[in-house]
Amino acid sequence: MSDDSVTIRLSAPITAHGSEIESVTLRRPKGKDIVACGYPLQLGEGAAVPQAGAIAKYIARLGGIPPSSVDQIAPEDFNEALGVIVGFFGQSDQTEAKAPG
Repeated sequence: MSDDSVTIRLSAPITAHGSEIESVTLRRPKGKDIVACGYPLQLGEGAAVPQAGAIAKYIARLGGIPPSSVDQIAPEDFNEALGVIVGFFGQSDQTEAKAPG
């Protein structure tokens, strides 16, 4: 992924900083973001398992919204953000990120 940021149009608006928002723009993470949030995936038994807590931290940090706003995000939007965030890291041919379920 070569873009510096990606905008996710939310399926349902959320409240952030006292305003209703309909989209969240996630910027590309830097090393300090990885240290603060951890890796978005954990490798185990031949599969990459999404780490919901780390993803939530990335959404808040990269999207500039408070964690309480991340709590309002619909599951389908959370999964879209997961894909964007993992895409910033790139993927090897050996691992594939899939949301559990």
